Amino acid sequence: MKSMLMKCKIIYLFLFLGLLVVSCGGGKLTEPDDQVYLSGGDTLSFPLDNTTYYLCKVLFQFEDKGREYLLFQNDRTRGTPRFLIFDVEKQEEFKRVPLYKEGPNGIPEIAGGCFLDMNRFIVTTHSPFFYLVDDQGAVLRKYRLWDPDADGEDRLFVNSCISTFYSYYASPGILRDSLLYFKQDQVGYPRKPDDWKNLSLFVSVDMNTGEMKRTDFKFPSIFKEEEQKHSTLYESECSYAHTGREVAVSFHECDSIFVSSDFHHVHAYSAKSRYFPAILPKAGNINQDLVSWLQEEYLKYQYHHLLYDKYRDVFYRFALQPYRFPKNKPPVGTIPYGQEFSIVILNNKYEIIGETRFPGNTYVYRMCFVGKKGLYLSLNNEENPCFDEDKLMFRCFTLQENK
Repeated sequence: MKSMLMKCKIIYLFLFLGLLVVSCGGGKLTEPDDQVYLSGGDTLSFPLDNTTYYLCKVLFQFEDKGREYLLFQNDRTRGTPRFLIFDVEKQEEFKRVPLYKEGPNGIPEIAGGCFLDMNRFIVTTHSPFFYLVDDQGAVLRKYRLWDPDADGEDRLFVNSCISTFYSYYASPGILRDSLLYFKQDQVGYPRKPDDWKNLSLFVSVDMNTGEMKRTDFKFPSIFKEEEQKHSTLYESECSYAHTGREVAVSFHECDSIFVSSDFHHVHAYSAKSRYFPAILPKAGNINQDLVSWLQEEYLKYQYHHLLYDKYRDVFYRFALQPYRFPKNKPPVGTIPYGQEFSIVILNNKYEIIGETRFPGNTYVYRMCFVGKKGLYLSLNNEENPCFDEDKLMFRCFTLQENK
C-alpha cells in the first residue's frame, strides 16, 4: 500500500511540474498544413524599482550602433513620468529620459512616444500637440496637429487626429524622410457607410515645417451600417505595422488586412484566423453602461496587434478568443489575464504560413515586441506562476518549421 501511495505521489508530482513548465513557457498548437509555428525559448528579465509599474503604454524595440534596446513607458504613473531604455543584451536599465508635466518643459496628457535616436524622442499626447524632446526631457520643438479655432477645411482636423504612438494596440511612429504619419483615432460622428471612403486613415506632419496633410489612404469599405448619434457607433480602432516600404493595417473586426506602399493605393489580403468565424465590424450600442459594453466587447472574436518582424520578414497578427470576466472582476480597468489568443504568421507576400495558439494564463498579449532573436511575449500575467511584479519578463518565440 505504501508503495502504491508513493507511486501516486510521484505521478502527481510529475504532472504538477509538467503543468508548471507549460504555464511558464507555453506550448505550441499546429496543424499539418502549417509551414511554421512559434516555439518558446529563452527568457528576458529586466529588474524594476518600486517607482516603475510592470504594465506599459510604450514598448518599442530599436537599435543604436548595433546594440538592441527597448523603449518603455509606464501605463500608469508611479513617480515622475519618463521613458526607460533597457539594454536587451545586458538585461538592465541603460538610461532614463525624464518627462515633465509642468514648467518650461511641461507636457500635458502624455500618451506615448517613439525613438528617433539616442538623444531625441517624440512624445505624443491626448491633445492637439506632440513634442520633440532630448534625452534630458527638454522640449526641442512643439508641433500642433490641429487648431481648435480653425475655419473652413482645416476645421475637419479638429477632434480627428490626436497624437498617440503606443503599444497598447501596436501603433508605432512612421517616419519617411521628414514626414511623420499618424493614424486618425476619431473621425467625427455619426457616419454613413459612404462617408468612410472619404475619410483619411492617416495624416502626415512635416517635421521641418510643421505642415499637416491628409493622405489618400482612406478607411476601407467594411463599415456597412449607418451610425446614429447617441445610439450606435462603430469601433474603428486598428493596429498597423510598417516595413519601411509598406504600411499594413489590421482592424479589430475584419478578417482582411489593408496594405499600401504610397498611402494612396491600397490592397486587401485575407489574414483570417483558423479559430475565428468570418467577421466584419458591427455598429455597437452606446446606450449601454460601460460595464455591459465592455463585457460584450470581450465576448467578440477580435484581432489585436499586427507586428512586422524585419529580421525574418514576416508578420504576426494576434487573434483574441472571446473572454468572460469573472464575477468578482468587473472589466473596467481590469486586464483580461485569462484570455486565450493565437498568432497568425504571414510571409512577405501576406500569405498565411502558420498559426500558433497560446494559453490565457501565461502571457500578456498587449505587451510584446520583435527583437533580433524573435518575438517576445510578456510573462507579467498575474495568473502565471512565474509572475513577479519587480521584474519585466518576456519569453522569446522563434519560427520553427513544421516537420
